[in-house]
Amino acid sequence: MPVGTPTPAQLWDGEIGFFSLDTDVIQGAGYNFEAGALNQLHKQLPSSMELQLTDVVANEVINHLMKPVLKSIQELETAAASLKRRAELPMDQISDLFAGLGPADAAQANFRSRIEKYADHCRGGILAVEGEGVLSELFQRYFAVDAPFGLKTAKKSEFPDAASLLLLEAYAKHRGVMGIVVSIDGGWQAFAAQSENLYCVRSLDELTTLFTATGEVAKQIRDAIKTSLEDQKSPLRLQLSDALTDHIGNASWNVGEITSDTGARVEGEVSEVDLANYDLLIDDDSIWNDEEDGATWLIEVTASVTANVNTSVTTFLWDSIDRDEVEIDSDSVDTNVEIEVTVFLTCSGVQADSAPEDWDVEIEIAPGDYEVDVGEVSAFPEEY
Repeated sequence: MPVGTPTPAQLWDGEIGFFSLDTDVIQGAGYNFEAGALNQLHKQLPSSMELQLTDVVANEVINHLMKPVLKSIQELETAAASLKRRAELPMDQISDLFAGLGPADAAQANFRSRIEKYADHCRGGILAVEGEGVLSELFQRYFAVDAPFGLKTAKKSEFPDAASLLLLEAYAKHRGVMGIVVSIDGGWQAFAAQSENLYCVRSLDELTTLFTATGEVAKQIRDAIKTSLEDQKSPLRLQLSDALTDHIGNASWNVGEITSDTGARVEGEVSEVDLANYDLLIDDDSIWNDEEDGATWLIEVTASVTANVNTSVTTFLWDSIDRDEVEIDSDSVDTNVEIEVTVFLTCSGVQADSAPEDWDVEIEIAPGDYEVDVGEVSAFPEEY
């Protein structure tokens, strides 16, 4: 890898022509292409940089997204077969209709379309796996145990990574530019370390930090946002509170640890979530200026949120006479859960010496998946 990190001149003069993401980075961002960190990349990076995803990564992402879909399809087919067998219901027509929809193919096509639209949104595309040169070097590296293949790992599992990196290397050479790959995988970092065309960073934050705005104007805007958000009665603070309330209320909440004080089987389901309080952090390197519109700024805010989660609990006791479980509804349980939420503020119409109240501020938060650990609950409600 070229020594150090790219210089400002390389970043802004077009010498760094593209970036690429490994599957683990997209997975870490929750596969949220339309909101959150992934969606903001096209604003944070200069227009001279385009996203080049490899077809290998695209297919790996699709396979990850397809797992719950295939599970749901199987569950539906199993339920239909069970109803037909147990209740002698005429399920064949429904099953045939469902099969005719081609749910697996439709879902796969939808996921592929989302990835293609995202790559296009970031001014790039998807690199196909082709070319005898790539295949030849792939096997040469495999047998020589050259990066990204390693001595102490299952080398066969590293073929997708190797194919992706060789495609990106070939693209960089063909275009006569350098690229930045984003991955936490040691193989990607080892490959970039010996490449003359690729830099490697470990996270989206490391990538976007390279392009943050500096100078007195950026400091003034950042300070103005901080002051406005610290004011409990400011319009921006109220707007953010509403956005966080909507976020945690619409998020997917799963019940983690939950046990009964008697050892009986117990189940929990989140019924309501409220915003208790939150603290905010704005780092000095969390502000970007729109390259084409100097009056538009993007600011990243980290919110440490305390959410009050109400969980409805059902305890199942074994009835030795009927030889079946009996459901006993216990009292609901309130639990405080600490979560971290990344918030992006797109500020338009920013003028010198103006205040956030005069700007057009759009708040974006990616959908979240969270878990609440309820702990031990009473097997019997108070009325017992």
